[in-house]
Amino acid sequence: MRKSMGKIAMILGLAVGLTACGSGQSAQPSSGSASGGQPAAGGGSQPVEIRLGGGFSSEEPLWLMQVNPSLTPNQGKSYTLNITQFRANADRLNAYQANQIDVASIGQGATLVAASQGIPLKVIASVIKETPGKGFNTMFMALKDSGINSMADVKGKVIGIPDFKSPTDMWARAAIRSAGMDPDKDVKYAIIPIPSMTEAVKSKKIDIGMFPQPFGATALKAGEFKEVFNAKTGVQADEDFLSMMVNPEFLKNNEQAVKDFLSDYVAALKYYNENGTEARKLLIEKQKVKAEPDVYINLTDNNRSTDGKVDPEGWKAVQDILLQEKWIDKPVDLNAIIDMSYLPK
Repeated sequence: MRKSMGKIAMILGLAVGLTACGSGQSAQPSSGSASGGQPAAGGGSQPVEIRLGGGFSSEEPLWLMQVNPSLTPNQGKSYTLNITQFRANADRLNAYQANQIDVASIGQGATLVAASQGIPLKVIASVIKETPGKGFNTMFMALKDSGINSMADVKGKVIGIPDFKSPTDMWARAAIRSAGMDPDKDVKYAIIPIPSMTEAVKSKKIDIGMFPQPFGATALKAGEFKEVFNAKTGVQADEDFLSMMVNPEFLKNNEQAVKDFLSDYVAALKYYNENGTEARKLLIEKQKVKAEPDVYINLTDNNRSTDGKVDPEGWKAVQDILLQEKWIDKPVDLNAIIDMSYLPK
């Protein structure tokens, strides 16, 4: 079994979440003032710059806030939004620790690992979920002619994941355990960037790859792939697998700006939930997402929160899995890190 990491630096180097479809944002942190250094909104002062570190997949409501300002009446008044995209959770955590971003859209497991190592943070909203039986569930797929037809055929195979100690790693390990196998002995893992996953499976560098949207829809349309298992095969909890965390000092110094930002975010989230096809079409038109248009616009998306709130029970269930895997040594006080009071009532 992989050894548990005892130092924050090691956590930051390994805790990685999803990457994916891509948009036009910078992949490097922007320069800006230190967290908490922005002036509070009001009284004629400048809007508070909120520096948000995100990824390249599943963050459509945040991207809508950039391309459809009519959804965000507070943007440009009490706050401005500066989104920087990162390949994975490790990069976001490094930037967060270096005081280069104030808010991060980040994997649930990585958030718990970071909190367990004493990194100060507050979880303030849900970005996207993995819900059993509702919406899309991230697929692990093999080639149709691979002979891998069920979990029994996974033994001895190589599974592609974005990184270790990521949500995808947890999903794969839990699925393997659910089939009565040992995830440390009965399979192998390869670290593959999600945009390269399709080619890695087709070239047989790996046997099974992990496919979030829109990569899952694109692979299925090609007709060469089949699902072997998915994110919910071994993890039956309703996960906030991407959530938003904020620096507590920044939150303390800019409470109203954060409230206004979250009010606009929930409005964009509601619009996306109710008008997914039109929203995805707009994101394609504005070149915020680079994907095959007919596949992306009409895809089945993951479940999302209706009001931005996270599910504390799901966090407890995921934490239990991380304890079982020995990714964390002791439980995190969830009441101390989850704070939904800044969301609109």
